[in-house]
Amino acid sequence: MLDASPAEIRMPRTATARRAASPPDTSIIDAFVLTDVVSHLLRRAHFRAEELFAQEFGKDGLTPRQKALLITAHQNPGANQNELAERIALDRNTFAEMAARMVTNGYLVRDRSPDDARAWRIFVTPKGVDALLDMLPRDVGVEARLIDPLPDEYRPLFVKCLKILAGLEPARGTAADTDK
Repeated sequence: MLDASPAEIRMPRTATARRAASPPDTSIIDAFVLTDVVSHLLRRAHFRAEELFAQEFGKDGLTPRQKALLITAHQNPGANQNELAERIALDRNTFAEMAARMVTNGYLVRDRSPDDARAWRIFVTPKGVDALLDMLPRDVGVEARLIDPLPDEYRPLFVKCLKILAGLEPARGTAADTDK
């Protein structure tokens, strides 16, 4: 490889040989519009939501996922880690690490389930409740700033579409929808 050109060093030999024979048709790449890709737009919207949350709550040290866990644990006292992880859409390992940090920081307590000694039941502490009582009124403003760029009449439809994409509501035309 010592006598190879810089292009050959960066590109595998098969790609170099193919390029020398005939240049590939890159029209599909040239025409691709990344800002029209739903998954890319959702990722960017997610980053915007995280940034707005951090602006408001960064000094408090809680994340949106921790807020979701506190709310869900408060509404389901004694639920086990697997149940809560499923409700807030986190994998079990990520959830277990986050819950352990929140126990260490005094927002949650956990004890062994009387039904299954392998399972932990989760409860919100008074510190966790206080954090929610402080956070939720301010969170309304964060959510309003997040959705503010949308015209008022689009907002309910946007939320409904997100719920359908997340699998929280049935899509139109499904059996569950036609039963209404």
